[in-house]
Amino acid sequence: MSGDERIDRDLRSVLRDLAVDPAPDRLVERVASIPWSAQAAAPRRSLPRLLTALAAAAVIVLVAGAVIATRPGGTTPVGGPSATTSPAAATPLPATTPSAAPPSVVPGTPAGGPVPAGFQVASVTFASPDLGWALGTSTCSAPPCTAILRTSDGGRTWAAIPAPGTPVVQGPAQPGSTPGVSGLRFADSLDGWAYGPDLWATHDGGATWHRVTIPGLSSGAVIVALEASAGSVHAVAYETAAQVAVRIASSPVGSDAWTLSPTRVQIGAGPVPQSQLVLSGSAGWLVQVDRTVVGGARLVNGAWVAWTPPCAAVMGPAILAASGPTELVAACDGGIWGTPPSAAQQGEHLYVSHDGGATFVQTGTAVPLDGAAAVASPAAGSVLVAGTTAQAAALTGSFDGGQTWQTVLQTGKPGRQAAVFTYLGFTTSTQGVALTASGAGTGNGQNVGTLYVTRDGGRTWSAVSFAGQ
Repeated sequence: MSGDERIDRDLRSVLRDLAVDPAPDRLVERVASIPWSAQAAAPRRSLPRLLTALAAAAVIVLVAGAVIATRPGGTTPVGGPSATTSPAAATPLPATTPSAAPPSVVPGTPAGGPVPAGFQVASVTFASPDLGWALGTSTCSAPPCTAILRTSDGGRTWAAIPAPGTPVVQGPAQPGSTPGVSGLRFADSLDGWAYGPDLWATHDGGATWHRVTIPGLSSGAVIVALEASAGSVHAVAYETAAQVAVRIASSPVGSDAWTLSPTRVQIGAGPVPQSQLVLSGSAGWLVQVDRTVVGGARLVNGAWVAWTPPCAAVMGPAILAASGPTELVAACDGGIWGTPPSAAQQGEHLYVSHDGGATFVQTGTAVPLDGAAAVASPAAGSVLVAGTTAQAAALTGSFDGGQTWQTVLQTGKPGRQAAVFTYLGFTTSTQGVALTASGAGTGNGQNVGTLYVTRDGGRTWSAVSFAGQ
């Protein structure tokens, strides 16, 4: 066996040993193809350490977190007592490199450059606790001023990589939206998508991007939600011909082989339809809301089938989160558009399922928010709900299944405009992110966003600093 063959064999072995989910074969091949001539002078005893270091940089642990959609419509006061406590202060993460980009440690992907001036975050995605990306805008003289940043150390430092040649638009996407993208998702270090309303893909870590058309969709269809898990990516589209249906398309993450599911979901008759797509492993759920819950679909054995989401009768919206294939929670705001079946369903309440969404049971005390914008469940019995109160936008958490609640982060004070929560998600049971938008426009027309990170399951949060902004 030659030296190169032995290195390739050992590298693959280390990758398999370190990975929770195996690294993509394309990534293993890219790392294995790195020229070894630069290591010729290294002592032979350093080879195992070199292999381990390279493998650790290449392994991507894909963990399905909670997927969040901004809720539509207005809010209504929540009945019942509030169980909040004083919020923890949000402190900035320590910056180790104030302006220069860190060296690329992701084999086979583009080297990072300095963070562009004036960067404003619009969407965030993490494929592992360390590896993440942020989509946003920067200050530039020739629009579109779209920018993507990558972190390989959990958000402590960031570097710029190439972005699609299309503008960032303020989401959520709707039929007739201005062309562009509003969201970003990566499945691993190589495969990512910018979407809403258009769809762009990369399969080389962002080095190049290309526009994607899903076969079978009408020419004016818009992508409104997208998530990836268990080797597949799923996208939700609105057909614009008379707005007759919500469609779901799926593809292996490493290609653009999209296929449309025959299952269609009612889009709703209200003015602002909203779709929420949640994945956990090979399981998935789609909730369609237009003022109230109007329909849904469930991913079973690789196929999307019709499904009745929770809270379809409470006369208000529902937001779903999953901590596993069978463990789900839903925050439902009952009584906004009519009278719910019982007085106990009036206001913001938590509903729990232990059977993958087949049944839901109302549990705990009322959620102490006027209305929910996002929900996450990093582990069974642990729930965080972002929304608004009479005084501020707040993130409230329950770590006992909804029995008690405490405010863990708030973004405003009485008499001042509060930044609203637009995204909440977890990569592991302890590490997650929350994204806010202030509503104060910048020179490029985008809202000013702030990214927060937690490393203790949502109990405390720290603001993330993007160098150069």
